[in-house]
Amino acid sequence: MSKATDAFCPSNNNQIRLVNDGRLQIIFLGTGSAFAPHGFQSNIFIIKGQTHVLIDLGSKASIALHKAGLAVTDIHHLLTTHSHADHIGGIEELCLRTRYAQPVERRGMDKPTLLTTSDYAPILWECSLRGGLEHSEENQPGKRLNLSDYMNLSFGEFVSGYNRPAYRLTVGEGRDQINLLMMRTNHIPDSSYSWQTAFYSIGVVVDDRVFISGDTMFDRELIDQFAATAEVTFHDCQDYTGGVHASYDELKKLPKKLKQKMFLYHLPDRIYDLFEPTDDGFAGWALPFTKGSYFFD
Repeated sequence: MSKATDAFCPSNNNQIRLVNDGRLQIIFLGTGSAFAPHGFQSNIFIIKGQTHVLIDLGSKASIALHKAGLAVTDIHHLLTTHSHADHIGGIEELCLRTRYAQPVERRGMDKPTLLTTSDYAPILWECSLRGGLEHSEENQPGKRLNLSDYMNLSFGEFVSGYNRPAYRLTVGEGRDQINLLMMRTNHIPDSSYSWQTAFYSIGVVVDDRVFISGDTMFDRELIDQFAATAEVTFHDCQDYTGGVHASYDELKKLPKKLKQKMFLYHLPDRIYDLFEPTDDGFAGWALPFTKGSYFFD
């Protein structure tokens, strides 16, 4: 493609199909921040042929999925970037519905697969999901449920050569295979100065072509290592400097060659009245599925 904006394909259909013609496709269920009432939340489908992955399943995701003609029971592969509710708040519904309504809604399909790391899976279960899922039944006398009772677990393999821990895994087969590279990011707390002192969070590179930041403070080392070599970048953005996300003003100072392939997402509703990203050299705001999707030939 000649420029990042060429990847965007407008659509007059508000439905999402989880199968396509084999091209890499990125679809945003929503582009809003945790507290954006009109933007849903930044949960993102990756689709290639018969294979799909949903990055994050937030507390508003089931509403967005319904609007798109889908349900949580349609999800085959889920990757979670971190433990905030706008990224994992819908997982309990996914687990309960696929375990107990599976014969009706999933027609005998296997459990959904959680794409994660061996470091994060116990954190997700112990700190966020256990309270609502452990006591649903005893799967053996005296044995309570665990995460693996609800989901298949696929762990990324550690890969060296990066400026922070990184993990690679693949989903699907043949031409429909999606390659994912997950790397640690610096998101919370606001006093953290690097991924090393931060609570667990990750960004993702898809097929070595598309960088998705997840939630992160402004981190030039992250951008230089992973975004600089990508064809297109989707970076989270807030409208003020400080706190736990990269700000518009910080990202605005990046070199032109980085900004011109960067779409901004995870947006507060008010940001649209404050800035015009194309005037500042960005590719633009990331757009939700109601306006179209991103194809990579």
